[in-house]
Amino acid sequence: MEKPEIAYRNITIEGNIGVGKTTAAKILGEQLDGRLLLESFDNNPFLELFYTDSERYSFQVELFFLAERYNQLSKNLLGDIFQEFTVSDYLFVKCSIFSGINLAGPENELFMNLFRIMDRFMPRPDILIYLHIPAEKALENIKKRGRSYEQDIPLAYLKRLEEGYFNYLKEENRFPIVVLDESDNEARDLTGTMKNISSVLGSEWKNGISYFREVVED
Repeated sequence: MEKPEIAYRNITIEGNIGVGKTTAAKILGEQLDGRLLLESFDNNPFLELFYTDSERYSFQVELFFLAERYNQLSKNLLGDIFQEFTVSDYLFVKCSIFSGINLAGPENELFMNLFRIMDRFMPRPDILIYLHIPAEKALENIKKRGRSYEQDIPLAYLKRLEEGYFNYLKEENRFPIVVLDESDNEARDLTGTMKNISSVLGSEWKNGISYFREVVED
């Protein structure tokens, strides 16, 4: 497949749990013949425990993810001048978004101190594409993909994550953020999703948040 003509070298696709960001990142990485950075969940020994007893294991699960994300991003992105494209399915700042929901009090203060120290050294994406679907649809997708430890995720938790993401997106102005609303993509048509992503990457965007639908309709 021919590479799309794009000006962005470091591309991140983000979104709530169950929106399809990893699938989209894999396809885009293949299209661009670029480096693919995917978040790994299976090696977090606290994740399944967190979903059964979140109050007890929240700090451990978030601290493990913080270290894993930092190690992966710093190893693969910092100082790399040879890779033409890099596509990732997560942003380092998601550590602070999840901690704001899962942690409280002194644990969250300690976590955020560590996060801020690490975040200073993290590279920023050239563009962030945020895939958005309603939390209800994300929950359906979670049920369908069948990860046993995710099956009891409550809808309220996904809505809190969605709120946390958008609170961050509205304040971030260091790089372009494009919200790609997939709410009407009821059939989860990947061809349509990837066409929209290609359209986003083929356009120039200002720093801060923009909405793909608004730009297209204008």
